[in-house]
Amino acid sequence: MATVNPWKRFIGLLPGGERAVGRVISIDPATGTSYLELRNGVQILARGSSVAVNSNAFIVDGLIIAEAPGLPQFDVEV
Repeated sequence: MATVNPWKRFIGLLPGGERAVGRVISIDPATGTSYLELRNGVQILARGSSVAVNSNAFIVDGLIIAEAPGLPQFDVEV
């Protein structure tokens, strides 16, 4: 049964999961995983090998979903 609680219904509309963009460092085709370096310098292991080495990738919940464009990053301090 669907809830009538407006807050629960609103939370159900929001996309979940952790999202990031990283540069592919290496690919392991045997396991189907890739090592990526995030913009803050942290290296992670993600599932998926569809993005080429030295290309940027979108990562959602540890899964590479698509290639990301190579756009410049700007940090603004307020």
